Amino acid sequence: MSHCHDEHAGHSHGDGHHDHEHDHSDDITPALQHSLYEHVQFDDITTLNESERDSGKAVVKKTWAERLQVEPELASDADEQLIVNIP
Repeated sequence: MSHCHDEHAGHSHGDGHHDHEHDHSDDITPALQHSLYEHVQFDDITTLNESERDSGKAVVKKTWAERLQVEPELASDADEQLIVNIP
């Protein structure tokens, strides 16, 4: 697996111009191979300041395939800060 972190030394991703060709197609492979999802104790997840009870649990339970779905949504009832404890 190759990473291009060193390839970007001296220039920014933000400018949109690269002096060489490469892709990031392999960037997700390590995340899928070493997922913590199966180790999460979903019933024990706690969220402080959530406006809807258990919405924190519901958001964390979303699978990789569900990650772009808008629902469920986690919102705060007090301010824009949330604390989620994921054991």
